[in-house]
Amino acid sequence: MKELEKYLNSKIGLTNNKNLEALHRFFTKDQLKYLMDKTIAIVGTNGKTSTANFIYKLLSKETKQVLMFTSPHLVNFQERIQSYSDINFDFISRSVHDFETENNITLGYFETLFLIACKAFLDNEMDYFICEAGIGGVLDTTSVIQSKNVVLTNIGRDHQDLLGYTDLDVLDQKIFVSKSIDNLFVGELSDELIRVIENDYKHFKSKHLLKDFIDGKSKDFTSNQLNYLFASLIVNFLLGSNTKKVPLDFNLEFVEGRFEIINRNPLKILDGAHNIDGFIRTIEDYEKVFSSLDTHLYLGFKNGKNIENIISYLKPKKQYKLNFIEEKTFFNQQNPGKFIDYLESENIDYKIVELSTFSSNKNPSILLGSLYLIGEYKKRITT
Repeated sequence: MKELEKYLNSKIGLTNNKNLEALHRFFTKDQLKYLMDKTIAIVGTNGKTSTANFIYKLLSKETKQVLMFTSPHLVNFQERIQSYSDINFDFISRSVHDFETENNITLGYFETLFLIACKAFLDNEMDYFICEAGIGGVLDTTSVIQSKNVVLTNIGRDHQDLLGYTDLDVLDQKIFVSKSIDNLFVGELSDELIRVIENDYKHFKSKHLLKDFIDGKSKDFTSNQLNYLFASLIVNFLLGSNTKKVPLDFNLEFVEGRFEIINRNPLKILDGAHNIDGFIRTIEDYEKVFSSLDTHLYLGFKNGKNIENIISYLKPKKQYKLNFIEEKTFFNQQNPGKFIDYLESENIDYKIVELSTFSSNKNPSILLGSLYLIGEYKKRITT
């Protein structure tokens, strides 16, 4: 594993995830066919990692051999490639490095881990490869697979400079992660977008809607619960079960960094919501389950995120106390000083604080705004 870690460290900071046209050469035709048939490709704006993890857990409980590839990681790169099988990652990383040399290309960090995950899956002849896309779909690294099974979690506002500024633009990017889909699983989408899928897209054979599985009662559930139900729908279909039965541990399942309750008294929650739609859903979920009175929000955002629309959403919610994490706390953090003028122009009370104050605060508190922030917090409490 040390060899792989050294190899990956050499990729940090590179922006070379642009080798899509070359990636197919890493595989034989038979390998690509096997990946195409066995991969569950997961695209969407929010909920991808949670849905992937739930599918992984449910399939593993059915004694299926599964490998899961997700991103980003919180603490350690090993979070991105998970399987119960024994995998020689150092050996696999050598083959990926050789591929770079033979083709005179430099792979990016994401591309490298993706190829390692694919080879681990192929070498161990597993049953299912759960593969979360990075950004987008049609031009995403993972689209080289052209999966027969595609999961579309939802459509929202994020990376709009790359994916488009309307829901239809984003949908068009995401849904073409594969051009020939046997089974399209559709999560929490508006009726309008579902109609667009039904009427305008002809590259899938069958579709399976979350709203039908839950009888249109999405507002009765939190995002975490919906993701678990969605995963249950997908696994039930893949395993040939038509039942709507949900495992008894339905309310106990969680994914690290996604509405993760780390303490009950005082209440402490970690959530990596990093775009306006995910942020709103996190707050709505919180208000469904807990009293929001005198709740402290600890906020930190990655560079490039639109902070003003999140602050505008919070402005009328006076029950929340806003605490912005001081600059240079986590990787690629947006300096909170950049939006202080906006906060003051809107007469919004706030504090700039150290990350440690989240733990010491005796009030109900939520840490959110970036998965990098959540990862930094977890690193600090485990060292």
